[in-house]
Amino acid sequence: MKVLVGVAIAGSLLLGVGLGRLSGRLSPASPEVPPGRIEPKDRITLSEEQLQRSGLSIIRPELSTGTERPISGFVEAAVGARSSAAMPVAGRLVRLLVAPGMAVRAGEVIAEVRSPEAAVVQAEAGAAQATAQSLAYQYRLAIPMARQGALSAQELESRRIASVTAASSARATAAKAAAIGQPDARGGLLIRSPSSGQVTAVKAYPGAVLREGEEVAQISDARGSEMRFLVSPLLAANLKNGQLLRVKAGAQELRARVVAVAADGGGGRRFTVVRAQAVDGPMPPAGTAVTAFLLVASAEQRFTVPAEAVQMVKGSPVVFRYQRGGAEPMPVVIGKQSGGRVEIAQGLRGGERLLSGNTGPLSLAISRKEPLD
Repeated sequence: MKVLVGVAIAGSLLLGVGLGRLSGRLSPASPEVPPGRIEPKDRITLSEEQLQRSGLSIIRPELSTGTERPISGFVEAAVGARSSAAMPVAGRLVRLLVAPGMAVRAGEVIAEVRSPEAAVVQAEAGAAQATAQSLAYQYRLAIPMARQGALSAQELESRRIASVTAASSARATAAKAAAIGQPDARGGLLIRSPSSGQVTAVKAYPGAVLREGEEVAQISDARGSEMRFLVSPLLAANLKNGQLLRVKAGAQELRARVVAVAADGGGGRRFTVVRAQAVDGPMPPAGTAVTAFLLVASAEQRFTVPAEAVQMVKGSPVVFRYQRGGAEPMPVVIGKQSGGRVEIAQGLRGGERLLSGNTGPLSLAISRKEPLD
């Protein structure tokens, strides 16, 4: 009995060793046996009509040569895209009609102010207008008197000059009143948004007494936002206008195009200012911290394609090359993925016409050896 038990144990050990070796040879991670071989017969015939119906498009891989270096920056209003609503005259803020994040149109009322100085300006404008009208009337009356000889030419000229001077003064005071918002007799006036956009900051509160020129609110045109980075001149040497950058803003990933590279005007020109615009997604709100990844030249040459262009076929990553009316799977070695794009480390030479879009049915058709519907 003991002999039989010993034989059974020895047999189990030998069987376990044998299965272990066999499973090691069939493991997908083993370099000896690949997960699957892509054969020429895996080509799928595709007409132009099928391409359109299947939601597929033809793309070219983008060349990517270099290693990435992170550079930090912020989203800011571009030059000419930021405006400020300020107090035109000293006074008290009676009502505030906006809050940060609100959208406003150019000319829209954002605050109401009461100002003694504005009341004085309006009173002066009214008095100047009345004086001008009175002197103009007196001059018109003097013209026929001078023609009849009842008034000297010198007196007529004096009245004309007084009328012209009063009219000029009236126009000046009226322009001053208009410049501060055309206040009413009690000094009440409205502050309006100087441009259309989004209120990014409110600098005052109802009841506050503000001086002339103090800021009430900031308005930025979201369409005029841009990313602004400060980089070293050494890294800036790798940048040029039109270059694409991979950018992260919190959980959001997007691509941005460089629109300007210039030396910083201050600080002894120790930094270079880089400005960029988003190209494939909405610009994050002003003030958002962003990180761009700058490609620094290296000897390696790689390509990137949209993530949807890469599929798994027989356990291997492939892209589909389109030529002569058919789609052929091309095995590739993929690298990192970011911003909706995948880096292709090996398998492409550049210039291939690849399929992107709904490529899932292609890999499924090859796996099942069925034609594409």
